[in-house]
Amino acid sequence: VTLRELVAMTGMNERLVRLKIQQERKAGKLILSNNRDGYFLPECPEDVRRFARSMSRRAAEIAGVARAAETALADMTGQECLEGWM
Repeated sequence: VTLRELVAMTGMNERLVRLKIQQERKAGKLILSNNRDGYFLPECPEDVRRFARSMSRRAAEIAGVARAAETALADMTGQECLEGWM
Protein backbone atom coordinates (compact mmCIF):
# COMPACT_ATOMS: atom_id res chain seq x y z
CA VAL A 1 0.00 0.00 0.00
CA THR A 2 1.48 3.37 -0.92
CA LEU A 3 1.72 6.28 1.48
CA ARG A 4 -0.87 8.18 -0.57
CA GLU A 5 -3.27 5.25 -0.31
CA LEU A 6 -2.77 5.08 3.46
CA VAL A 7 -3.42 8.83 3.73
CA ALA A 8 -6.64 8.43 1.74
CA MET A 9 -7.74 5.39 3.78
CA THR A 10 -7.01 6.87 7.20
CA GLY A 11 -7.68 10.57 6.70
CA MET A 12 -4.36 11.29 8.44
CA ASN A 13 -1.62 13.39 6.89
CA GLU A 14 1.60 11.79 5.57
CA ARG A 15 3.64 12.75 8.61
CA LEU A 16 1.18 11.16 11.02
CA VAL A 17 0.91 7.98 8.94
CA ARG A 18 4.70 7.64 8.94
CA LEU A 19 4.77 8.25 12.70
CA LYS A 20 2.14 5.56 13.31
CA ILE A 21 4.07 3.09 11.13
CA GLN A 22 7.28 3.91 13.03
CA GLN A 23 5.51 3.33 16.36
CA GLU A 24 4.16 -0.03 15.18
CA ARG A 25 7.58 -1.07 13.90
CA LYS A 26 9.23 -0.14 17.21
CA ALA A 27 6.57 -2.22 18.97
CA GLY A 28 7.73 -5.24 16.95
CA LYS A 29 5.28 -5.26 14.06
CA LEU A 30 6.84 -6.29 10.76
CA ILE A 31 5.66 -3.53 8.46
CA LEU A 32 8.04 -3.60 5.53
CA SER A 33 8.45 -1.05 2.76
CA ASN A 34 10.31 -0.42 -0.45
CA ASN A 35 10.27 2.18 -3.20
CA ARG A 36 8.37 -0.05 -5.60
CA ASP A 37 5.55 -1.48 -3.48
CA GLY A 38 5.10 0.97 -0.63
CA TYR A 39 4.23 -0.61 2.73
CA PHE A 40 3.46 -4.29 3.01
CA LEU A 41 3.47 -7.26 5.35
CA PRO A 42 6.08 -9.96 4.72
CA GLU A 43 5.06 -13.05 2.80
CA CYS A 44 8.26 -14.98 3.52
CA PRO A 45 11.51 -14.73 5.53
CA GLU A 46 13.37 -13.41 2.46
CA ASP A 47 11.11 -10.32 2.45
CA VAL A 48 12.27 -9.56 6.00
CA ARG A 49 15.93 -10.23 5.17
CA ARG A 50 15.78 -7.91 2.16
CA PHE A 51 14.11 -5.17 4.21
CA ALA A 52 16.64 -5.51 7.07
CA ARG A 53 19.57 -5.28 4.61
CA SER A 54 18.04 -2.19 3.02
CA MET A 55 17.54 -0.49 6.38
CA SER A 56 21.10 -1.35 7.47
CA ARG A 57 22.52 0.16 4.27
CA ARG A 58 20.47 3.32 4.79
CA ALA A 59 21.65 3.58 8.40
CA ALA A 60 25.29 3.26 7.28
CA GLU A 61 24.81 5.95 4.63
CA ILE A 62 23.20 8.31 7.14
CA ALA A 63 26.01 7.69 9.65
CA GLY A 64 28.58 8.48 6.96
CA VAL A 65 26.90 11.77 6.13
CA ALA A 66 26.68 12.66 9.84
CA ARG A 67 30.41 11.98 10.27
CA ALA A 68 31.20 14.19 7.26
CA ALA A 69 29.05 16.98 8.73
CA GLU A 70 30.77 16.66 12.11
CA THR A 71 34.17 16.88 10.42
CA ALA A 72 33.09 19.93 8.42
CA LEU A 73 31.77 21.56 11.59
CA ALA A 74 35.06 20.94 13.37
CA ASP A 75 36.90 22.51 10.42
CA MET A 76 34.56 25.51 10.47
CA THR A 77 35.06 26.11 14.16
CA GLY A 78 38.80 25.49 14.06
CA GLN A 79 38.67 22.38 16.21
CA GLU A 80 41.09 19.59 15.64
CA CYS A 81 39.50 16.26 14.77
CA LEU A 82 41.19 13.28 16.42
CA GLU A 83 41.10 10.08 14.46
CA GLY A 84 38.86 7.48 16.03
CA TRP A 85 36.66 10.03 17.82
CA MET A 86 34.12 10.57 15.00
